[in-house]
Amino acid sequence: MADKSTSQTLRRGLLILDLFHTHSSQLTVKEITAKLNISSTITFRLVNTLIECGYLIKDSSTGKLRLGLNSYKLGIYADPIPQLRETAMPFLEHIAQLTKETVSLNVIDPITLEGVCVASIESTYDVKFSRPVGLSRPIHKGASRKVLLAFMDPTQQEIVFKKIPSADSIDIKVLKRDLENIRIQGFSYTEGEVNEGALNVATPILSNEGLILAGLSIHCPTYRKKDDTVEYFATLAKEASLKISSIMENVRKDITL
Repeated sequence: MADKSTSQTLRRGLLILDLFHTHSSQLTVKEITAKLNISSTITFRLVNTLIECGYLIKDSSTGKLRLGLNSYKLGIYADPIPQLRETAMPFLEHIAQLTKETVSLNVIDPITLEGVCVASIESTYDVKFSRPVGLSRPIHKGASRKVLLAFMDPTQQEIVFKKIPSADSIDIKVLKRDLENIRIQGFSYTEGEVNEGALNVATPILSNEGLILAGLSIHCPTYRKKDDTVEYFATLAKEASLKISSIMENVRKDITL
């Protein structure tokens, strides 16, 4: 039964905006109608309202819709974890200076249970792997997200396991062993699991209670990998993650005093 204290119309409008984040940067009214399983009349009315308010733009030549300027501005103003991001940035910058590789901070979306990049510093090399802020991907692939899954609450983990598409051909038993190894060694490492030729090392940023706050990741092309690259990246990321955790704990104590 639907919650009578919420607005179905607003929910549908927000779900339309979500489609551009999870499915495609451009969609037609017909595609939106099919994905949300609502009538075309309702879709047209919602889409036209979003266009009028500047949250969607319609391409006059193709008829396709994309996110408008107001959606972009709203995203810029959003910062759900400012203290964590501000605390982590100096450490991300330091690692980026030392490695000259892309460094990112990733958190768990509490609604979708996906991994979301909330801060990123790009490599200074011409050939690099970018991690744009706002990038959201399933949490069961790639070191930067697997490290979040490994330290996630077991109940939430089971929800994630059930949501993994059969098309991904993931053996849950193998995935669970991988997650256990990540917890034991204190970092996650993958090569080419999501993007071909990409190397990724990530460490967890944990609370004093062992709860996952975020993950710190270092990304580079595999052709720049040396014998000690993984160990070096893991050491840098672990040291930074521990310091960030300590600072965040002190901030929390100051707030509760």
